[in-house]
This record gives sequence, C-alpha cells and structure tokens, in this order.
Amino acid sequence: MRIRWKLTILLLVVSLTPLIALKIADARAIGRFTGRSVRQMSAAITRRVEHELLLHIRTASDRLESLRRQTTSIVRTQETLFTGVLGGAISPANGPVRTNRDFDEGLVRPLREQTRFPGEQGHRVSYDSPVVVPSPGVDRATAERLAAPITGLADILDAMTRDLRKSIRGQFVCLESGVHIAYPGKGGYPQDFDGRTRPWYTAAVEAGDTVWVGRYRDAPTGETVVTCARPMYGPGGELLGVTGVDLSIAIPTTVLELPPELALGSSSCVVMLDDAGGWSLQLWRSDEPMPEILVADDPEVQAQIIADIRSGRSGVAEVGFRGEPSFWAYSTMSRDRAVLMIVPKHRVESLVEGARQELRALAQESARSTAAATLIVAVLVVFVAYLVSKTFSRPIRRLADAAEAIGRGDLSARVRIRPRGDEIGKLARTFNAMVPALTDRMRLSESIALAEEIQRGLLPGGDPEIPGYTIHGRSIYCDETGGDYFDYLMPDCLGEGRFGLVVGDVTGHGVAAALGMTAVRSLILSHAARAGSPGELLTIVNETASRDADRGRFVTLSIVVFDGDTMHWANAGHDPGLLFRSATGVFEQLEGSGLPLGVSDTERYETASAPAPMPGDVLILGTDGIWETRDPAGAFYGKARLRELIRNHADRPPREIGDALQEDLASFRKDAPILDDVTFVILKVSG
Repeated sequence: MRIRWKLTILLLVVSLTPLIALKIADARAIGRFTGRSVRQMSAAITRRVEHELLLHIRTASDRLESLRRQTTSIVRTQETLFTGVLGGAISPANGPVRTNRDFDEGLVRPLREQTRFPGEQGHRVSYDSPVVVPSPGVDRATAERLAAPITGLADILDAMTRDLRKSIRGQFVCLESGVHIAYPGKGGYPQDFDGRTRPWYTAAVEAGDTVWVGRYRDAPTGETVVTCARPMYGPGGELLGVTGVDLSIAIPTTVLELPPELALGSSSCVVMLDDAGGWSLQLWRSDEPMPEILVADDPEVQAQIIADIRSGRSGVAEVGFRGEPSFWAYSTMSRDRAVLMIVPKHRVESLVEGARQELRALAQESARSTAAATLIVAVLVVFVAYLVSKTFSRPIRRLADAAEAIGRGDLSARVRIRPRGDEIGKLARTFNAMVPALTDRMRLSESIALAEEIQRGLLPGGDPEIPGYTIHGRSIYCDETGGDYFDYLMPDCLGEGRFGLVVGDVTGHGVAAALGMTAVRSLILSHAARAGSPGELLTIVNETASRDADRGRFVTLSIVVFDGDTMHWANAGHDPGLLFRSATGVFEQLEGSGLPLGVSDTERYETASAPAPMPGDVLILGTDGIWETRDPAGAFYGKARLRELIRNHADRPPREIGDALQEDLASFRKDAPILDDVTFVILKVSG
C-alpha cells in the first residue's frame, strides 16, 4: 500500500475517532435509557396485569361460585321434591310417560332446539315432557308405574331452571329400581343405558352427600358436561336413588376466558383441594390438552398457593409452569375449590414491545445522524489527505524505488532527492551510506556459506561398514559453521585389518573454527598411513598445527584405532571416551594425557592400549557440547545422565542410541539456547 493511502487512512482514523467515540457514548446512553425505560414500563405493566388478573379471577370465581351454589340448591330442592313424591308426602297429578324410544321415533311433540356448544348443531329436546329410560331388565309397564308421579313435575322442573337454561342442560332422577327420568326429554340414549352405573350415581351413593362429577360426555347428546348429584333416602334410611343436574361445560369455561391480550398460550381452570394437601383438576380452558396433574415448577410456591386458597385468600404468584416463567392468579370459590389462571410471562413482556420499538426507532435515528456526519467528514479528509500526501509521498516513493532496485541486485542504486533537514532527508542519506556496507556484508555471507559447504563436505557422508562392528556419528552445530569434527580412518588409510575413530573440538565457533578443523583433518589424513600409533600421529599433527595455529586457538582431539583384538588410543586434551561393558554393566574411560594440539610444538603424545570391546559393548566418543548442555535454570546435562542413557539403550543399534541421545538433550534443554556444538561417534560390537 502506498504511503499516500496510509497517510489518508491515518488522517481518517484521527478525524473519525472522536465521532466514533461520540457515537459509542451516544449509543450507550440511549441503551441505558432504553433499558431503564423498558424495565420501568415492564414493572408498571406487570403490576397492572397482576391487578387486572386479580380482579378478573375474583369476578370469575364469584360467578362460578354463584353458579355452583344455585346448582347445588336446585339439586337439594329436587331431592326434597322427589323424596316427597316417592314417599307419598306430595301427591302431584301423574303425567304422561314418554320413553326414550318415543323420542327416537319422533313421536313426541312439540320439540325445540337445545344448544350444545356455541357454534355447534343443537340437540332436539322437549321442555313439555320428561323422558323415561328403563334400564335393561325393567319392562315398560313397571317403568310407567314408577315414573308417572315424577313426570307430572315437568312444570316445576322447568320453573326451577328457566333462568339458568344456558348453563343447565338437564335435570334427572335415577331410581334404585333402574328407572331413569330426565328433563327436558330427549332421545339418543344407548340401548344398554343404566343410570346406576354412571359415575355421578356411584360417586353420590359412595359419598352419601352432594358431589360434583366430571368432566365427561353426556350419554345421549355427546355434550361435555359436569354433574352435580345427590343421593335420596326414604324415611327408613333406604336408598331411593340419585338426583342431579347436568351443567354444560361451555358456560363455566367461558367464564374462565382471559382478556385477548393475555389469552394466547394461557390456561384457566377450577381446582378442588384434597385432604392430602394437593389439588385435582375439575375444569380446564386452554389451547393445550388438559394435564393429568397440574404441577408448578416450584413445589414450595404451589404449597403456598394451596395454603392461601384454604385460608380464603386471593393473589398472584410468579412461578414456572412446564418450564416457562408464568404468573399464577388464584381466587377461592369455596372452602375446597378455587379458580386458577396461568399466564406466560412472555405475554406480559409482549405488551412492552411497542414502547421498546419506539425507543429502538429513536436509537436508529440517532445512528443515522451520526453516520451522515461521519460520511461528510470522511469525504473532506480524503480530499485533504490526497493534496497533502503528495508532498510527503514523492521522496518516500523514490526511496522505495531505490530499495526495489537493490532487491533486484543493482547495488549501484542511490536515492536522489534535494537536500532536506527532516527525517526523510536523514533516511535518504542513511540509505545511500548503507548500500556499500550491504555489499561488504553480502560478500561475507557468501564466504560463510562457502565455508559451511566445505565443512559439511569434509564430514563423513555416511556410517562405515566394518565387519563385526556397527558405527554411527553425527555433528549438530550451534552456528552456520562449527569447530567440532569427527571422522573414520579406514583400512585403506591405516593398513589392512585396522580402522580408527577421530573426534575433535576446535576452540570457538564460526568460520575461523571451521577452517581450523579443516586444517587438522587434512593433517590427520595425510600422516595417518606413516604413523605407527595414535600417539605418534598426534605428535606429527601437533608439530605442524603449533606452527600454523592462530594465537589462542587450539584443538582437542581423541583418536581410537582398532587392530584385531586390541584397541589403541591417544588423547590431545580431549575428554576420554566411554566404554560400556555390557557383560558387567561397568563403564571404562579411555584415559589419556596430552595438551591440546597447537599449544606446544614439543609435546609428545602417548598411546594407551586395551583389549578390544566384546560383543554388546558400546563405545562413545563425544565433545563437551553433550555434557555441558544447559537447561533453562543453567544446570548441566552431565556425564552421569549420559552414562544412564547409554546403559538404558545399550541393546539398540548405534543410530538409535544417537537418536535417543539427541532427543534427551533437546528435552533437557527445553527452550534454552544451544551454546556449543554437539558431536559424537558411537561404536557397538555386533558379534
């Protein structure tokens, strides 16, 4: 990217940063205002909804309780009326007996429509005559005789429920003999109908008092109803039958309906408390099916609601229902009944959405205004930056062109700009002075590369193949070039049946050390054939090395020559080799005395001898870069750890021992720098 555009971007950043900061501050302020307003509105609306829910549920509970009391009163009146008629205390005129077959065959007139559910087709009934339904096994004559005193009460029954006809779907009495009389009359009863097996009959007889049963489908009409039933007893306590009233479920559920803004996803119900401290569902109004058990997500809150209902208190509690946060409004109908309305909390939060949208629109308008101002400033900055940057970018472009020319290899390139006293002028002068120094540096780099190439070429290209022995060596340099050296003296150099190993270390690193190592190698190879022993070879090499050595630069060297069953070695200031005897597990050091090469031209080196290694024995010659490797804390690797590694891997080939040693050095060093070259030669007798 050109400097002109970088300068333009810089000016844009400097200019737009205050506007962006202002926009961020403005957005945060609006966000805080919006959040605070939404929280306040949400709290206010929540309180209002809780208040409205409480009023609504109290009204619903009052209406349902009024309906319950009226229905219960009608049932008790029916009990008194029917008991009096059956016991002879009341003697009304007998009425006509119309059986269910008469209604099914259309023999009863007049007929009127009775609504079942809002919007559904009605059922044809007669408000002029009850219907008599004999149970299987009761003949018509017996049914007419038993039902005649009751069928004459049609006008009384009609007067009792005329004001509640939208709610009360039917009145009935089922005698213990199996005769069932219902008002208004209607057909549709199944052929095997027996009122004594219906839930309301068995529940009333079992309780011995008024019971509410439901919800269930009415046998003749299929309409969903709840039934209030009460047993009837004669003067001697004998069971005469059960009387009751069928109440359409449509009216109570309409009473339970919530306002439209809260109705979606909400539920309303009537619950009945039990003696065990819980409740059971009697009525349910919801888009979802009626649950088997109504359970709040928090049992403690549910227990508190039940306690409030038993105490006659109304209230609103916030507790989850089916995993969704909800408001539970409750109001007592009677001692053991209450109305519940469950409204999901998100329905209340949706009422706040309108205000939230208005606040968001305000924030977006502010963002558009800030964006317009930012765009105007950006256009002005781009125009000014284009004009100003030309003054600064021209000399910098010339610097870039000169640097590009040098990158292509043109070292004669220079920066030509008029004299300037600023940083650009100083940069041009420094650049022009740098090019000659760069030329010298490149020549030096080429020399170092050449020295590295020569040095790498002087090291053995592979491990030698000696019958009965396996050998492996390697050098790891800490610089591009190093002063460590190892080599193999083969039989063509030492004579038939003889071979040798050489490991050396030149003081220092870099090019000078590499050149010193190269000179020593040449001397060893040129005199190895005429030297009778390793000590004699070191003496000859030292005489020449001492005359030609740079001041203060020396070479330590260790030579081991194998001649049949004997091993000979000489040492020029180098650490002794380590020989691991596998049979005994003991390490032997190839000790030797002698000054490093290049210290004194009069030094005479002695040769030491010992039996050659046995099968399984391991010999390692190395430089001090191994045991003087440091960890991050400055501790040395040491020869003790080297011996332990050789002992643990003595059963492996030399190359694998070398791999294990290199890995262990890296693990010990971790991220500490490599301070010295590492060189080693490992020999193992294979058999």
